[in-house]
Amino acid sequence: MKKYLLLLSFLEGASVMAAELMGAKMMAPFFGSSLYVWSAVMAITLGGLAAGYFAGGILSTKKNPEQWLYKVLVLAAALTALMPFTSKFSLSLFGYFSLLPAVSINAMLILFPPVFLMGTVSPLIIRNIATDGEHAGKAAGTVYAISTVGGILATFLFGFWIIPTFGLTYPAIATGIVLGILPAIELVKGKKLPAVLFLGACIFLAARTTAVKPVSSIRVVHSGEGVLGQIMVLDFPNDVYYADTTKAGQTSRWLFVNRVSQTMDDPHADRNKGEERYFTYIYKLEQVLDTFSSHRKNILLLGLGGGSVAKHFSEKGFSVTACELDPRIAQVAKDYFDLPENVDIHIDDARHFIKTCKQQFDVVIFDTFKGEETPSHILTTESLAEVKTLLRKDGMIFVNSFGFWEGEKGRGARSIYATLASTGMQTTAWPTGDDENQRNILFVASKKNYTTPAEALPTDNLSDALVLTDEYPRFEIINAKAALAWRRMAINTMRLDQNQRAIPVFE
Repeated sequence: MKKYLLLLSFLEGASVMAAELMGAKMMAPFFGSSLYVWSAVMAITLGGLAAGYFAGGILSTKKNPEQWLYKVLVLAAALTALMPFTSKFSLSLFGYFSLLPAVSINAMLILFPPVFLMGTVSPLIIRNIATDGEHAGKAAGTVYAISTVGGILATFLFGFWIIPTFGLTYPAIATGIVLGILPAIELVKGKKLPAVLFLGACIFLAARTTAVKPVSSIRVVHSGEGVLGQIMVLDFPNDVYYADTTKAGQTSRWLFVNRVSQTMDDPHADRNKGEERYFTYIYKLEQVLDTFSSHRKNILLLGLGGGSVAKHFSEKGFSVTACELDPRIAQVAKDYFDLPENVDIHIDDARHFIKTCKQQFDVVIFDTFKGEETPSHILTTESLAEVKTLLRKDGMIFVNSFGFWEGEKGRGARSIYATLASTGMQTTAWPTGDDENQRNILFVASKKNYTTPAEALPTDNLSDALVLTDEYPRFEIINAKAALAWRRMAINTMRLDQNQRAIPVFE
């Protein structure tokens, strides 16, 4: 009996972490995976467990604690299996609210119920194992240790294999089945059929509801889930999105990470009409690089995305080495964006690659977006000092970033400028357009003086800009309002565009 209960404890601990990871990933297409989202997810998870521990302590004093244990597990299993259904329902109702309240409300509705019930399990198991007060401490230590081990294993399994391989819907249903099957058998033996029927009905409802596929004129070419974010490759109909009937039958291909655009490739774009195949910042890069002599041929690209930067400059004769953290991104660039075979791809963290790389480059390009986020450990004085050692004489650094420059939302960009300038290189902040909400800023830093573009942003008021360092990794904090603004724009686009709203939130 004791081993059986400890097995239930193991399954409960595994299910808690599985629910936490899946809940965060279910919310990521709406809200990203920023500090705000993970703070909400962890707070709700811990709050649910705390409330569950308290409730479980009360239930453990009632008659037939073993039956209460089985009933609670079956209900927790049912709510876990229903997570794909409850998350889509919750996001459709509250996902378009103001961002921070929406994150909190959805985390509460999606995660709190199953985690609360799982929290009640450990006190009930301890009550059923401990025969007297003398053994209660030992029982509690054993139960929490076994539960934690289950959580550790589930974190690795779901993070590195189950979610990337199977998505979110079927793993949630399977987790509910695994958590609920043993207590359901015990309830059947005790002739407690209503609880068992409820579990079966919930699993059936989750499977049926999540199988419904909405219709959109946007075609989902590829979709994948993982700890590093949701990836979607979409084909947009050009006649709809350019409001031009002559483009009927033409599509442009987009890469989205957590529903924020990372790459655009419109092979039908006519440059003679001012149309752009790729995002504007790529042509700004080209404009600068074309001013230098032909020997500048080696580019290190940090952050691959759909590979449009690598592809464009590879086709122009540059030798491109790319470093990308997420192997799924590299595969997507090859399979769906025709990344040339001669692009040398390394799957590594950009900072680690910089430290270990022995090559020399004429140009280093930072294009390290993940959704609306830019990793803080890459843009520091220490990191840039390491990058400078990879640059040949008169080498250049480019950093692609948000378009905000003024006010609190622009503080992160101004700090990038201050950090680049602190290295002693001539530095320019070059916007791709006038609208802060729609543009990027391309930072240019060079060992050799160059003519500053006329459109360069003013840099006479940088009093609140920070020089970013490893010791104080504050970029994500000071850039939070810019990231928040981008996420709000992504949510608003989904809300207003019926075709994007019809795309499944997750698979």
